[in-house]
Formats: sequence, C-alpha cells, structure tokens
Amino acid sequence: MKTLIAVILATILLYACSQSPKLKHNRTAEQYFSHLAATPATSEHDVAYTFGKIFADFKQGATENNIRSVYADELYFNDTLKIIDNIDELVVYMSESAEHVNSTTVDILDVIRSDHDYFIRWSMKMDIDVKGKDILSHSIGMTQLRFNEYGKVVFHQDFWDSSEAFFEHLPVMGRFVKKVKSML
Repeated sequence: MKTLIAVILATILLYACSQSPKLKHNRTAEQYFSHLAATPATSEHDVAYTFGKIFADFKQGATENNIRSVYADELYFNDTLKIIDNIDELVVYMSESAEHVNSTTVDILDVIRSDHDYFIRWSMKMDIDVKGKDILSHSIGMTQLRFNEYGKVVFHQDFWDSSEAFFEHLPVMGRFVKKVKSML
C-alpha cells in the first residue's frame, strides 16, 4: 500500500512538473544572475541594524515606513516564495504577510562581507496563523544583501528551505510535501 501511495504521489509530482513552464526554475536563476550583474557593489554598511529593523520582529517591523526606509524603490527581492522588483509591491507583500504572523523572532547568527555583498546567516522562529491554524516553525537560512549608495537594499535573496519552514505545516499540502521529500 505504501508503495502504491508513493508511486501515485511521484506520478502526480512528475505530471505537475511536466505541465509547468519548462524553464520556471531557470528563469528564477536567470533573474537572480541578471539582477546581480546589473546591481553595483555595495559600500560599507551596518547590515545587522538594517536587516533587524524589519526582521528582528517581523510582526512589528514590517510597517510601510520601515520597509520604505530599508529598501530602494527599484530592487530585486526573492524570499523563495515570491520575487518582487519594486517597493510598492514589497510593501503590500510584507504588510499582508505580517498580518498573519502572531509572533516572530529572527536572530542574526553571523554577518559575512564579500567584495560586493553581505550575507546574513539567521535563525527564524515564527508563529503564523494560516486559515485558522497556528503554524510554529523554526528555520535557518541566509540572506544575500546589496545596498545602493544611499544605504538602501537594492538586492535581497533569501536561501532557506521554505518547504520545511512553511509548506510542511499546511493541512493536506504538508503531508504531500513530507511524502515527496521522504521519497527522494
């Protein structure tokens, strides 16, 4: 029976992948490298303060004023759930996301500076309400940031496992995600 379920789930997954646009993931990578190449290197910056302004307590920090004070009008933002290229869309996305958050804590574990960027290694604990269900997650990740000459973020790329931190906790979908991951 377990084998039959695994085969059915694998078939559904393969079918779904074959029906989506062929270069969906490649487009994401292409967008990343394209924006990275087009964005000048960042200058010295207090990245922990800027990142913490919104993310240390996302529930309280994701206000329009904070978002606009941290991010440039034109930007590249990818949190693995959504790709955004302008401040207005980012304000809506983050504000709406914060409405579903009961509490969140992001601890900055390390800040690494490269020639062009900052990389922040973090730990995030989040209590989210999704359709009346409380989701408690704890995840680790890294964010790549690049700042403009005014100290605003123009490039934000998150690297984290959103399936483990978010999707595995959702009703129905969570079981499917866990099952597919167990088959790999």
